[in-house]
Order: sequence, then structure tokens, then C-alpha cells
Amino acid sequence: MSDGDPRARWADYLAAQKLRATLPRRQILDSVTLSTGHFDAETLRLRLKGQGRRLSRATIYRTLALLQNSGILRRVQLVDDALHYELARPSDPHHHLVCRRCGSVQEVLDPEVSRSLANLVSRANFEPEEISTRIRGLCGRCRAAGRPAARRPGPK
Repeated sequence: MSDGDPRARWADYLAAQKLRATLPRRQILDSVTLSTGHFDAETLRLRLKGQGRRLSRATIYRTLALLQNSGILRRVQLVDDALHYELARPSDPHHHLVCRRCGSVQEVLDPEVSRSLANLVSRANFEPEEISTRIRGLCGRCRAAGRPAARRPGPK
């Protein structure tokens, strides 16, 4: 299978699965490869619709599943009950800090964290297909907005 170009990987995957590279599948792949961050299926559908491409939700969901199975996309659950997708880069494991209040997502591209996780799976004699973590909590902005005023020390 071709490693670099997602289009070549997609063609190889479809051929191996004896599936056709239909126009809707190619349109979805093109839109996905131009995505710069996380997206959900509805956002993708609206983006395609805005380009004059009216694809059914079923076609989009089936194609997203195929893209995930082919290793081109990674599915991540960033906020409760909301599935998002991003381009999968096996050589670029990364992690997410997700604010449970405002839904903001910060990507963590820290080599030390990745090394620690790689050491963990190695010690466990485990062969990972993907390494990704999600840490939920409150971002600095939400913490500051929701924090009660600090008590001033005074007489008791």
C-alpha cells in the first residue's frame, strides 16, 4: 500500500476491497484532504453542499467509515457524544486537551509525551496501530471566567 499520498492509499484500499472510486467518494476524499483540523460529518456535508455537491448523509457516513478503515482518517471523540475526524498521520501521534465547558480543543504535539506513551506500549509488549489521548477538563479561559473571587485573608 502507498504510504505518502492519501489519494494513492485510497485507490489501493478501494482496489483491495473490490470497491469503485465513485465520483462522490472522490469528492469526499478531496474535501477531507483539504481539511486543516477536526471536522464532523455534518460540517463536511455542509461544506460539500456549499460547493454544489449534494451528497446524502448515508454516502458521507459510509465513505468516512471507509476512509477510517483505510487509515486515511482517524476518528476522535473530542466532546461527549460528538464524533470528529482528522487526517491520520501514523508518524505524528498527537493528543488533545478538550474543554468540557466551551468545547475548545488544543492539540498537544509534545515529543516527550509521545516518547513516554511509546515506552509504555513497548514495556507492555503491545503493538499499537494508533496512539492518541484525550484529556478533558477546563481551559484557562473557562476556569478564569468561572472561578469565584479569591478570599482575602482577614480577621477571624
